[in-house]
Amino acid sequence: MLITELNSMELSIRIIRILHDIFAPKMIMHGVLVEVFGIGILLTGESGVGKSETALSLIERGHRLVADDVVEIHCLNGSLLMGQGTNKVIGHHMEIRGLGIINVTHLFGVGAIRDKKQIQLVIQIEDWDPKKVYDRIGTDELTMEILGVKIPKLEIPVKPGRNLAIIIETAAMNERLKKMGYHSAREFNQNILRWLESESARTMFFSRDDY
Repeated sequence: MLITELNSMELSIRIIRILHDIFAPKMIMHGVLVEVFGIGILLTGESGVGKSETALSLIERGHRLVADDVVEIHCLNGSLLMGQGTNKVIGHHMEIRGLGIINVTHLFGVGAIRDKKQIQLVIQIEDWDPKKVYDRIGTDELTMEILGVKIPKLEIPVKPGRNLAIIIETAAMNERLKKMGYHSAREFNQNILRWLESESARTMFFSRDDY
């Protein structure tokens, strides 16, 4: 016999939510899930590329860790991806090569962690390939499909001297602007096209004798 202080409607809603979480499609991915400026970012890449070290830099800058190394992803309502750690025993521990296992909660406090977070952006960290052409403007919008849901994706190459933490912070803020309807790269591209069609552009590239 089930006894509760909740009314029938509230109880039904809570049970439905629990059942949705239990039976929602799910998968396991290798990566690190962090929350940066309120945006859930899944860091992916080959083992040893520096995902955990990058996440540690973000935590030190005031952002939060959700899961390190292995992320369990649930698809809710067919359109929302929720990520969390796979093992509560391991909790919010991180493996840092050369340092070993660290407890993020003990080192940085409970404000540096959270149990789950919606995945809103995927950032693939990869070794710099001089033969590969990387997007330098931002008009090429890549996506990654996870459990049938397409998530915006960025490819960030690793190179000595690059501050990945700052780059990822900027990516998070830029993603927030996009969700608010402002797209910096598109605006820049439109401004360039308008300028190319202007009289000042024609004057710069052609002398008046050419008309």
